[in-house]
Amino acid sequence: MKKIIYIPPSYKINKRNILDILFCIHFDLKTIFKNFKKRKNINKSTGGFVEQSLKANFKVVELPYFFLVFFGKILNFFYDGIFINWKFTNLRDDKNLEKKLLSLCEKFKKKKVLVDTRDTSNRYNMEIIEAFDLIIQREKLKKFQNSKIISSMLPCTLVDLVEMNDTINWNTIGKSQPNNEFKFDIFFSGKNTNTERNHLIKTIESLNLSYFGGLDKKLLYEDYLKMIYNSAINLAPAGVGIFTFRHLEIFASCSFLMCSSKINEIELPIPFLDGEDFISYNDLNDFKEKAIFYIKNPEIRKQIATNGRKKLEKYYSPLNHGKIIYDRLFKD
Repeated sequence: MKKIIYIPPSYKINKRNILDILFCIHFDLKTIFKNFKKRKNINKSTGGFVEQSLKANFKVVELPYFFLVFFGKILNFFYDGIFINWKFTNLRDDKNLEKKLLSLCEKFKKKKVLVDTRDTSNRYNMEIIEAFDLIIQREKLKKFQNSKIISSMLPCTLVDLVEMNDTINWNTIGKSQPNNEFKFDIFFSGKNTNTERNHLIKTIESLNLSYFGGLDKKLLYEDYLKMIYNSAINLAPAGVGIFTFRHLEIFASCSFLMCSSKINEIELPIPFLDGEDFISYNDLNDFKEKAIFYIKNPEIRKQIATNGRKKLEKYYSPLNHGKIIYDRLFKD
């Protein structure tokens, strides 16, 4: 098994002072000592899926940035690659972040991968692209054709792996069959915090359908999952990123998903198909027509919900995603 170094996200501070520096040192030491734990906590944050994928396919040692600054050249002799999370420095607005990235690349002569877990599709200057063998991005737009960049995704919050290479037992996760009895026609989770969402809520209200959404506070997680399963249509408008935790939670609940057509602009490692596994809408008029149609056609709706669940079961695998990364780096 190939041995790699992973520089994870660091403890973030706005400016340097004695107290913050002490917090940073404490966080970095925890990162080092974490390597000695037999069973590690599963990261379900934005970069959790990537981290699970790496640990399922490589022997991973997590080290903080400062460690690589001093020992990078020596570690060349012991490791086959280095994976650097974009959030590897302490300062939130680090003006020298790219310079530090390039400096690490100069020190480390083996395979180099940039793990960009930021919530949107991001562009890089050519110096950064040329310095890395691979860039793993949360969302890659289809229109940006670059073989060095591949897309990843968020972890599914319903999947709780103890070890990174565990087989996922889908019989114990979410729902395997669509619901036949609903409390609401439409469920819309999230606050009415922007104009797009406010217009969506007003459009739902104009349909005279029962709905639940636009709350000022979050539902408890278990109540939220129940609401997904007890709603005929689950909306997942674009939020922080185009493809969010909510999409995966709806698929895992074997429930019907409607979302913005922006989802078709990005590449995903799971080949969900619009019209087969979910339904997208282009604008509010398109949403109205489709919402009415699928409310009136429960059998079609249930088939699409079932398709989405089966596609998730078939393709959601940190182990397989990590193998893709491995092959891109090391397979001749």
